[in-house]
Amino acid sequence: MESCEVGSDWVSRFRRSIRRWYRRHGRQLPWVGQSEPYTVWVREIMLQQTTVTAVVPYLERFLERFPNVETLAAAKPDEVLREWEGLGYYNRARNLWKAAGVVVDEWGGTWRCSAEELEALPGVGRYTAGAIASFAFGQAAPIVEANTARLFARLIALPVVPSSSEGRKRLWSLAERVVPKVRPGEFNQALIDLGATVCGVEARCEVCPVRSCCEALERDVVERLPLRVPRTDPTDVYEVMVVMRREREVFVIRHPEGERWGGLWGFPSWERNTSPSCTTGEAVRIQRDVAAWGCDVEFLGWQKPFRHSVTRFRLHLQPIAVQWQSGEWLGTEPGEWVSLDELERRPLAVASRRIARRLEWTQGRATE
Repeated sequence: MESCEVGSDWVSRFRRSIRRWYRRHGRQLPWVGQSEPYTVWVREIMLQQTTVTAVVPYLERFLERFPNVETLAAAKPDEVLREWEGLGYYNRARNLWKAAGVVVDEWGGTWRCSAEELEALPGVGRYTAGAIASFAFGQAAPIVEANTARLFARLIALPVVPSSSEGRKRLWSLAERVVPKVRPGEFNQALIDLGATVCGVEARCEVCPVRSCCEALERDVVERLPLRVPRTDPTDVYEVMVVMRREREVFVIRHPEGERWGGLWGFPSWERNTSPSCTTGEAVRIQRDVAAWGCDVEFLGWQKPFRHSVTRFRLHLQPIAVQWQSGEWLGTEPGEWVSLDELERRPLAVASRRIARRLEWTQGRATE
C-alpha cells in the first residue's frame, strides 16, 4: 500500500474544510484563545502523553502556584515535583524547572518565538516547539502529535508505522504542507480537535469534514490505519513496601534518578518473585530483610495490598508496618525521618502517597 501525494488544490480544499468545521464544532477548551507564552508552554508540556481531562485541574493549580517563569525558575525542584505529583512522567516537571532557568538566566526572561529556538529548551521536542510557536506567537509551525498523526496517516494512507523514521518524515512533511501562515495556531488546534473527536481510534467518517480528502476512506482501509507496533502485555511486578515508624516520624527514601519514580520520595521497598504469603514466617523474613538495611524493627502488621500500573509494569504492592527499634539506615538510596506534616509537603511517588494518606497518629504512634 503506497500513500498518496497531495497537491496545492488538495491543500486549499483541506484548509477550508478544517476551518469551517472548527468554527462550528471545535472543543470549548478552557485555554482556547490564550496566547501567553508561559501558559502555553506549561500546558503543552503537561499535555504530553496526558489527556485534556487530566491536565485541566493540574494546570490551574500549577499556574496559581507558579504564575510566571520567574517564580518557577526560583522554586526548588521538590516544590515543582509536589505540584506535579500524580500527573506522571516526572521528567517533564524536572525539565520544566530546568527550562525556566534557561529562559530567565540565558534569555533574560524574554521568550524566543521560533520553533527552532524553542526546541533548544529542556523537554521541548519538535511538536511542543511547534505548538508554542503557533499558539503563542502566530508562527506557521507544523505539529504532529497523537491526534494529528492518526488523522494524517489516514489522509495519505500511510503505509508504515507512524513512529518509524519514514513514518515521521512523511507525517511532518504533510504537516509542513498544510499549516497556513494566517492564524496557524487556530488551524493547528482545529487539527488536534478533529483528530480527538472525529478521526479517533474508532473513526466517525460519516461526519468528517475532510472525508473527500481521505485516501484511507477511498481505499476502505480506515480501520487498518494507522499501522501499529504490536503491544506487549504489561509485566507483573511484586513488591513489599515498608512503612517504618519511629515516634511521630516515618522513614522515606529518595528514588534514584533514571529509575522508576526517579527524584521522588517514597517508602523503602524490594521486589519479590510473587506476592508475599502474609504469614508469621513471612513476617520474620521481612524483619531480617529490613535488618539488612541496618535497622532492627518490630513487625506491626500487613496493610491492605493494592495494584498500580506504570508504563509497561503492573505493580502488585504489599505495604507493611514496622516499628523502628535501633540502627541507622544503610540502604543505597538517601533517606530521612519525616513527620506526617513534612510527608505531605514532599513530592511522593503515587503508590507511596496512597499509603501515606492512610496514616494517622494515635498516642504518639502512626497507625493505618
